[in-house]
Amino acid sequence: MRRAAWAKLPGMSKDLIAHIASGIQAHHARAGSPLGFEEYLALLVAEPALHCRGAAEYLRDTFDFFGSQEISTPAGKLRRFALFDQAFAGGLGRVAGQEEAQNSIYRLLNNFVRVGRVNRLILLHGPNGSAKTSLIRAMARGLEHYSSQAAGALYHFRWVFPSSRFTHSHIGFGQKVGADLPAAPASFAHLPPEDVDAVLACDLHDHPLLLIPPQERLRLLERLREEGRLPADAVLPEALLRGDLCPRCRQIHDALLSAYDGNALDVLRHVQVQRFRFSLRYRQGISVVEPQLHVDASEKQVTASRGLAALPPAVSHLDLFELGGPLVDANRGLLEYNDLLKRPIDTFKYLLVTCESGQVTLDRSSLFLDTVFIGSTNEMLLDSFKGYADFASFKGRLELVRVPYLRRVSEEVQIYRDQISEPILDRHLAPHTLYLASLWAVLTRLRPIEVDGLTGELKSALQSLNPLEKAHLYDSGEPPPRFSSALAREIQAHVPEAFAQPGQDYEGRSGASAREVRMLLLNAAQRPERKCLTPLGLFEEIAELMRDRTVFEFLQRKPDGEYGDMERLLHRVREEYLELLEDEAAEALGLVTSASYRDLFNRYVQHVSHWLRKEKLQDPVTGQPVPPDEEMMKEVEAVVRPADEDSAVFRRNLISRIGAFALDAGRAGQGGTALDYARVFPEIFGRLKDDFMKKRRATIQRAYQNFLRLQGGEALEARDEQQATRMRDTLIRERGYCIDCAQEAVAYLLKHRYQSED
Repeated sequence: MRRAAWAKLPGMSKDLIAHIASGIQAHHARAGSPLGFEEYLALLVAEPALHCRGAAEYLRDTFDFFGSQEISTPAGKLRRFALFDQAFAGGLGRVAGQEEAQNSIYRLLNNFVRVGRVNRLILLHGPNGSAKTSLIRAMARGLEHYSSQAAGALYHFRWVFPSSRFTHSHIGFGQKVGADLPAAPASFAHLPPEDVDAVLACDLHDHPLLLIPPQERLRLLERLREEGRLPADAVLPEALLRGDLCPRCRQIHDALLSAYDGNALDVLRHVQVQRFRFSLRYRQGISVVEPQLHVDASEKQVTASRGLAALPPAVSHLDLFELGGPLVDANRGLLEYNDLLKRPIDTFKYLLVTCESGQVTLDRSSLFLDTVFIGSTNEMLLDSFKGYADFASFKGRLELVRVPYLRRVSEEVQIYRDQISEPILDRHLAPHTLYLASLWAVLTRLRPIEVDGLTGELKSALQSLNPLEKAHLYDSGEPPPRFSSALAREIQAHVPEAFAQPGQDYEGRSGASAREVRMLLLNAAQRPERKCLTPLGLFEEIAELMRDRTVFEFLQRKPDGEYGDMERLLHRVREEYLELLEDEAAEALGLVTSASYRDLFNRYVQHVSHWLRKEKLQDPVTGQPVPPDEEMMKEVEAVVRPADEDSAVFRRNLISRIGAFALDAGRAGQGGTALDYARVFPEIFGRLKDDFMKKRRATIQRAYQNFLRLQGGEALEARDEQQATRMRDTLIRERGYCIDCAQEAVAYLLKHRYQSED
């Protein structure tokens, strides 16, 4: 756009363009100006640890740059790397869960750093749609962002050939008779474009230090250690210790050195050092080898190119070759082999040598790479590959990292919250829909807990867990309330072992993938009979999916009790929905809240505690000391105490459990926090809730019916109308319903929990 046209833009547009232009200028300033070799060397000497990193160390530092936090998982405390949250990209591409895989990759990178080179290919394996590619792409985006930051400064170089007026005749330019040649600068790196005849970049993005001969390079690095600029125990990458220039750069360097009669300073004047930024889109330091590609590196002659006709004779006579292909593009960064085992094995046999030595042999030259190799494959192809005659040879060059389907509902639901939203759907998203879709997906993946070697109550308890109970156990760490506190603690201690699921046929290897669940949600959103995406629409789509069991492998799984029984699993999800609705609707009616149970139980514990100590307590109204309320305690115990247990024994056991939990909390550094009795005694709170709902069943049913009548336009008595209106407003304002999905939910609850009263 010409400057004159800018004046015609509205004021807001001009401000916007100015803002954009300012941002581009700031980005360009951060990129930094080109450097001469001497200027770059000064940077390196100032911060050698920053500039002497190999590909593995750079990727590991990318993990560290974004930080991490320790989280609780069924496998125990694990480190989650913020890199995979993709906050720098607005959360786009976030990887839910998979902390075990993240930590495995990080450990392998550390191993590569310790040995000084990448000597294995990291192969992520798992079922289709388990986030293998998502993990790799998150790392690639992290590299892109990190390389744009000061802490991630990375440099490469190119050769600059100036106009003949800056050069002497002995590199091939003729000396013009009588011409006044300006003094040659110390470096040609800063010449303006009009004073440059030709530029040759390094295809392999070689490190500028490789321009220094190996012996001199080692002396420099050793001196940096002696001066304390490099840690004494730092392991430098072999690419810097023993590496050399790529074939083309070596030819150019040696030709110039010969033309300059061995004067290395004159050669280095032609070097322009620039910031190097990773880019997956433009294959700069990051590249992907797709299954259909068979050639990963190539070379072709370039000296016939008209664009290079201005090269001086000292260089133009060389047979220069241009290197290309994913292996070349990914040097100093990350190379992904997408679905590696879908390729014919002969096409990647070279990886046996390349991964171990970092060397690739071409027709005319050999390339030495510094690259992190990572690939992905599904379990079916890996199983077939294990039967291949040369698998043992490949296994010695592979590091297998398992990436199963997620088995925690709280992690699974994050996937759909990122991908399924009201703007995308163009319709309202009813509460609980994404949670129930995630719950169903996780249930299809779970298997019975292995109990080999276990005996007694623990074995029986683990065998009795149904899929829904197991899903809640993985998510919250809390066993079902039907178990005693002692047995519950044993179950909790066994969870890490149960979650590990070693072996080839592991839990999380099969089941509904996130792709299938996303398809179900999008299909349910298009059902014309509903104005919202609701759980009932989801249930219908799941039922439709199960009608043809030949389409998806997980539908053909032989049931093991409830595990793998798709009809029973869907029934469990429906029951979970009804439980959620019952709690929600009752609270929306204002009949009861969870605080009601807590207040009652807190009062009960207080009276039991004084009863055991044979002490009186202060009446909250009169302030006078009164004995514990025996009638209130018996009323509560009639609901929560097992019929075969004496009330005195029950009371003593209850206070003992409270003391044990308080002691555990103190050891965990939470001694000043009041105990959450609902968490300590979930079975008691469940019985209190059930008793409340049972005693008020008729009242609740009538309130639900009134709610539906009000929405249908019927006239109600003033009190009933007020209650129904309050319920509607609470569901809409506080629970995220619209009037359509609220009516659907209440009608569903009324039909399936209160139909016997109709």
